[in-house]
Amino acid sequence: MTVNDEATVSRDKGATRQRLLEAVGTLLARDGFGALGVNAVAREAGVDKVLIYRYYGGMPDLLQAFGQSGGFWPSIEEVIGHDPSQLMEMPLSERWAVGLSRYAGALRRRPVTQEILAWEQVEQNELTAILQDARERWFDELMGRFPDDADGTDADLVSTVLLVVGAIHYLVVRSRLLPDFSGMAIDTEEGWGHIDAVIATLFDRTLKPRVRTAPAP
Repeated sequence: MTVNDEATVSRDKGATRQRLLEAVGTLLARDGFGALGVNAVAREAGVDKVLIYRYYGGMPDLLQAFGQSGGFWPSIEEVIGHDPSQLMEMPLSERWAVGLSRYAGALRRRPVTQEILAWEQVEQNELTAILQDARERWFDELMGRFPDDADGTDADLVSTVLLVVGAIHYLVVRSRLLPDFSGMAIDTEEGWGHIDAVIATLFDRTLKPRVRTAPAP
């Protein structure tokens, strides 16, 4: 095999792997987890199902790869930026407010992800567990990128972040079908600018440094 032949095979392999990942996203968004299977994915991708086993080993590994792909879930860089030092120089409250604002924007740019998050509210099985596990490991990695400097506050940082993330997920998923939440716009940049401001206020008030009082004489 010549160098050109090897390059062609490599490109074809890469293209097929990408088509399979896209097929998973299409099926999940359109039909939910119940429709996901080797035959359905191969048919959607327009390839022989044997390629799923050849390139991914089977459906669990294919779904794992999908869960880690940038097409499904935001990259860490989308949250912390390509120059993390800029984010880390911000005060703790501002750092998290900016990061979660970027996170919300990343989800809003992914309509397939929104559909999958909606399906997860009504279907739970071994396949949903794979994507949930991928997200939990993503979150652990994200938390590991931030210095543990919440000890100087009285806040439970992880619980606060998870609460805000849950609200973001709900509002993003709801915005697929409804333009507002109790009168608050959730389908426009202006509306999400207001939400970002509320998140910033929440973190500013929650993550204030602990006030140390001098012991009584």
